[in-house]
Amino acid sequence: MLPDQYLLQALARRLMAQGYLIDIATTGYQLTVSGALDITTSIIDSPDYHPSLIHLLITTKNADYFPEGIIENIVGVGNTLEEKVETVLDNYLATTFPAIADSFLDGHDPEVDFNDARGVLWHPRIGALSLQGQWEAEPAGEPIFDLLKTRLAGMLPDRKLNWLKVYVARYQDNEIIAECLLNNEVWPEGVAAVRAYAAGWAQVGTFLGQKQFMMFRRCDAFDAVNV
Repeated sequence: MLPDQYLLQALARRLMAQGYLIDIATTGYQLTVSGALDITTSIIDSPDYHPSLIHLLITTKNADYFPEGIIENIVGVGNTLEEKVETVLDNYLATTFPAIADSFLDGHDPEVDFNDARGVLWHPRIGALSLQGQWEAEPAGEPIFDLLKTRLAGMLPDRKLNWLKVYVARYQDNEIIAECLLNNEVWPEGVAAVRAYAAGWAQVGTFLGQKQFMMFRRCDAFDAVNV
């Protein structure tokens, strides 16, 4: 079995174990989740990659709300294909997928809800914060969301669902790399904010990284005037 086939079938098993109905396409590496989400996977290979790494390009689409697809690049590690696939799927299913799936539900958490500059109420779905490096203590609360919420309130696009992907890392020499993508597009203000955030981390001389994915669902009460 080809690695791409193995990965897709492993993803299907993991999702079915969570109670989702899965339909695997007969061509390409794509499956449909409960008739609502189309997930396409592709293992990216390169001679520059360490043998223990797997690089997964995964695109999650919904025909009505994000037909262009939510695009993620995720890395897994392991000594065998099975181990690498499990770790890369652990990443996707713990950070990105739950926020996407929950964005179709009408519930909300008033502690994180916010109104934008137009007065529209948004219900965030915040994925788990993924940490890289040797953190002495896990950051409390939702530091990335709290950092960016006010900025988002001033410019969140007027659509039913928006999504935000953040990755920021500080290396031993204090070099900082940052990515902040709003609906797959670079958000310069967000990049600047998370770079400044990483510059203030303690543990100087230690590699540290944070990654987080979030969805923002416009409250149904505002749909009639904001379609």
